[in-house]
Amino acid sequence: MKNAFYLLIGLFLFLLAIDLIGNSFKLLNKEVVESILQLTSNPFIGLFIGLLITALIQSSSTSTSMVVAIVASGSIGLSEAIPMIMGANVGTTLTSTLVSLSFITKKEEFRKALSAGVVHDFFNILVVAILFPLEYYYGLLTNLSSSISTLIVGNNYGSIQSEYGYSVFTRPIIDWITGLFPFPIILSILAFAILALSIKVISKILYKTITGGSKEVLQRYFFGGPYRSFLWGAAITAGIQSSSVTTSVIVPFVATRKIKLKQAFTFIMGANVGTTLTALIAATFKSEAAISIALVHLLFNLFGVLIFLPFPFIRKIPVNLARNFGRRANDARILGFVYIIFTFFVIPFILISYTNARQDRVELTYEINKKSNGETNFKKIVVKEFDANHLNHWFVYEGLKTKEEATDVPTEILEAYYKKNLMILDNMVFKLGSINECWSGSDELGNYNICLKDMEVVYKRGSLTLDSVYAFEKRYSVDSLGWEKIYVDPVRQIIVKSLLYDDAGDLTSSEVLVELSKL
Repeated sequence: MKNAFYLLIGLFLFLLAIDLIGNSFKLLNKEVVESILQLTSNPFIGLFIGLLITALIQSSSTSTSMVVAIVASGSIGLSEAIPMIMGANVGTTLTSTLVSLSFITKKEEFRKALSAGVVHDFFNILVVAILFPLEYYYGLLTNLSSSISTLIVGNNYGSIQSEYGYSVFTRPIIDWITGLFPFPIILSILAFAILALSIKVISKILYKTITGGSKEVLQRYFFGGPYRSFLWGAAITAGIQSSSVTTSVIVPFVATRKIKLKQAFTFIMGANVGTTLTALIAATFKSEAAISIALVHLLFNLFGVLIFLPFPFIRKIPVNLARNFGRRANDARILGFVYIIFTFFVIPFILISYTNARQDRVELTYEINKKSNGETNFKKIVVKEFDANHLNHWFVYEGLKTKEEATDVPTEILEAYYKKNLMILDNMVFKLGSINECWSGSDELGNYNICLKDMEVVYKRGSLTLDSVYAFEKRYSVDSLGWEKIYVDPVRQIIVKSLLYDDAGDLTSSEVLVELSKL
């Protein structure tokens, strides 16, 4: 009973420390997370943003929930969110690396602790290096997660929102501490001290409770083989629903030679799989996007396990990398701090800035005329392109009274790409095939057909001239909804003109491109 009480105290302190780290980050700039997320316009930035945000707020569950909410709102798509989930898997490993720094005063223990801390980093980084190109070029995780989610639950998803977490217990204390010390740096130092203390308490109690203080029992029953330690890692993490706790507790075990680094690594792989249970349970009561993202999280970690666990020679790669890093950092202990600062903060910031600067950006200005009331307004779209043959993004600003007006926050973010004679804008497909070739689709208004009516049309508007423009007609199955004529430039991946007609064939509104400028 006494041990159980101390264990609960240790877990509470751990969660308090994680929450305090996140709160100290928010004090720096309460809007910085939203601002960073709005920068996401290509998979590389998404990867680094996922890593950076998770490292800053010290909770992959929180950052993943943020991504789910943004996807559910329609601001970004699943393919855009997946790199962020990959980055979150790397960012969450910072916790165990931070814990290893608490052994810095003991040379031999520090070497082993740091190796145990960074082996999680190296494993997830290697998995990202393998899976990210497969997702970028072939949409591996996007296609798999979408297919599985449809197979499991069909096309009808619940809309019930289920949110729960430990913050309801820690929040009053966090608010009280923040009121006493409203300084981010002081709060971060305090959080790190509580984190280190809580992990030492948890690891000591668990060791005594589970093994009776016997190293032999620990080795025989929990780490007797790679598959046994993997299963225990998955089971324990699924039970307590926090990989941060289980992977951090392993660090003192390795530091004090209770288990070997290679045994800790297979346990960590199990913890990676076990932590996906929380998202899967929560996603059951959410949207299609939530289910797909939860499956992405599971598939990412399962692929990592399938690549490393069955093959001893491959399993040695992250272990040897971590062991060598521990030796080098033991000779120059400042290396541990430098590694954390650069890997989780400096490098992501630099890469986000670099990849964002490499993007081509075009601003489109549309004039919108409504015949019913004679009203005229404008719409601006900023098209960001990182790879001409990959995904582009439209940042839409609607309801502008003048051509110069625009808000800081877009009203909508759409995905567009052109590949194999297909231009896809959000969920609408334009095929560059034969004249009068038609295909079907659906949106919130109902089912429709899109037919190609003309090609190689030249569009002129003042000084603006575009060639290779294709004309399409979009007609709904219900005549009363009218029909639309859409002119598309697939090379630039833009809509040039949209004309809306009623069922009698009279023009009701028009949206035409009046300016195109490179930013």
